[in-house]
Amino acid sequence: MQKHPQYELTTEYMDSKKIDSDNYFAELLDLYKKKFSNRSYKAIIAADNYAYDFVRKYHHELFPNTPVVFCGVENFNPKDLDAYLKQYITGVIEYKDIRKNLELIYKLFPAIKMVYIISDDAYSSLIIKDQIIEESNHFKDKFRVSFDNQIDFNTIDEKIAKLPKQSAILFTSFYRDVNDQYIPYHRLQGFFQRSPFPIFALNHIHVGEGVIGGFMVNPYEQGALAAKKAFELINGKKITSVPIETPNGKYFFDNNILRKFTISLSDIPNPSEVLNGVEGFYEKHRKFVENAFALMPLLLLLTTILVLNIIKRISLEKELLRQNRLDYVLLNNIQSAIFWKSNDGKILGCNDLLCQILERNKLDIIGKHVKEIMPTICDAIQEVPLDCPNSAEIEMQVPFKDKIVFSVHRTYYTDENNHEAGVVTILTDITEKKRVDTEHKRHEQFVIQRSKQSEVGEMIASIAHQWKTPLVEISAIAQELIYKRRKKVLDEEDTQKFVDDIMTQVKYMSSTIDDFRQFIKPSSMQTAFDVREAIDTLLTVVNHNVKYNYITINILQKQPEQLLAFGYPNEFKQCVLNIINNAKDSIVKRRETKTTDGIIEIELDSDENNIYLSISDDGCGIEKNKLESIFDPFMSTKANGDGFGLYMARLIIEDKMGGKIIAKQRKSGAQICITINKAKGAA
Repeated sequence: MQKHPQYELTTEYMDSKKIDSDNYFAELLDLYKKKFSNRSYKAIIAADNYAYDFVRKYHHELFPNTPVVFCGVENFNPKDLDAYLKQYITGVIEYKDIRKNLELIYKLFPAIKMVYIISDDAYSSLIIKDQIIEESNHFKDKFRVSFDNQIDFNTIDEKIAKLPKQSAILFTSFYRDVNDQYIPYHRLQGFFQRSPFPIFALNHIHVGEGVIGGFMVNPYEQGALAAKKAFELINGKKITSVPIETPNGKYFFDNNILRKFTISLSDIPNPSEVLNGVEGFYEKHRKFVENAFALMPLLLLLTTILVLNIIKRISLEKELLRQNRLDYVLLNNIQSAIFWKSNDGKILGCNDLLCQILERNKLDIIGKHVKEIMPTICDAIQEVPLDCPNSAEIEMQVPFKDKIVFSVHRTYYTDENNHEAGVVTILTDITEKKRVDTEHKRHEQFVIQRSKQSEVGEMIASIAHQWKTPLVEISAIAQELIYKRRKKVLDEEDTQKFVDDIMTQVKYMSSTIDDFRQFIKPSSMQTAFDVREAIDTLLTVVNHNVKYNYITINILQKQPEQLLAFGYPNEFKQCVLNIINNAKDSIVKRRETKTTDGIIEIELDSDENNIYLSISDDGCGIEKNKLESIFDPFMSTKANGDGFGLYMARLIIEDKMGGKIIAKQRKSGAQICITINKAKGAA
């Protein structure tokens, strides 16, 4: 326009980004008819699809015989121009290249997992929706593309936070959100600047607002080209000699945002226009350099540049040296051996602890293959999965020394292009930890056996009670044998009958001893066992001792099916026995001051994964402040108790079998609840 001062530019803003209803456009038509009824124009410029469609529809009413130049029009279709309109309309097509932007994202971020495309459902956005979806299909084998035009801008940050870690955003255009609320530019800029993911855009107007860049259309270029075409028509050119054009997009970037996402200028396509690019010496001191060329010899200029370069290099070398010293201190103060190797297996570096373990000089390690340096454990290290959350364990035998146990963790490291360059391996000596763990397990077994021995006395009393009846029977059989021998001579049949009777009693006594031996024998390994059967077996051993104290044991199993648990059956029996004995002692103690029925109730229940065992009594109960502490070692409510019983029970149920044991108060008495895992495959 500056080249044509004799012409005046009149601008009409349709405001169609904020309102685009049919009634609105009808009212605009009425308004424009009134405004333009007595005006004539040399040319009309229609900027964007709304304006283009409006002028195309009402050209003969508003601007008869006036040429129209459109710009910023997407998805232009020449079939939309009939014979009448072709006489008056030309322009500049806006083509946003989706594919090149997706290719650019993949090039700069090769590890990308998702590209999230932001748009809205405004007319100017919807007309390129099909193009976006079609172009996205070319990348479905490389990453996932998510197109979203149903966005509530008030909650967009929450949507973005849910994207995968390796994601990028492609911004098309956004005027109104799903609530039909117009979104002003300052809110878009705020979103660009706080986004945790790189944002690529299709329009040059967003460069400098927080986007990283992209293959963009330039509205300024389109506007200049449209104005040029308008003046060509004004100056007499025919519409057929002013063709419709589609300017090519260009790469634009913001170097501040590139640095934010650690992208080097050398990684972006060439040629590209870069905002906030690193200025060279000439750009910073243009006049100085021009004067220097005029006033000083070329040698002085070259010398100046060389001195500046040397100073910068020295500064960088000092910084690199400082960083190397810090890395050395960090590496050699970690209590783990560390080495890193290339993809071909050669060791590129290690810390001092690895040298101490292998008893080799660092120069003798670096540059050699892992198999040559660590032949005995190389294969074991290679079998450890990369980036596994749980480290593996390997053993290493050093000559003339004790065996060393290492915890091994391996992970990839990448080069400057974010490609996998090799593997870092960390070896942590856990030999002492393993020894302590072994001692701890021995201590646990000692506690369990000690607790078990405390129950043996009462079991022996029960066995003695059970043996009284068969011993009396055997004594009676012996008396009868003597009596009959005095009466008559015993034949073989009579003798066999006496022997059978005696053996029946002996087998009963032997069975009692076997039950006792089975109980005190520790379980060597975890196995599946029937919980009800274990309880029934246990009660046969202690039944007489319980009955002797006038105590009744009731068992209630809510499901009829077999309840198979996974764990240590004998230790489990010991826990239950300990709880039953505690219940018995509690009932006996209460009877010293009050009357009680003397009932111990055992309830069994289960669900899909667990078995639930509840043992209740009507004894003295447990004080509320002792419900947790009764499981501590040396904690006992009995006058002569050692405090190992319930501590042992928690040790077995929770530490060894992965279950849960708790104590509860009842209205009368106490309740111990046990939860254990079902055996795999059990119903």
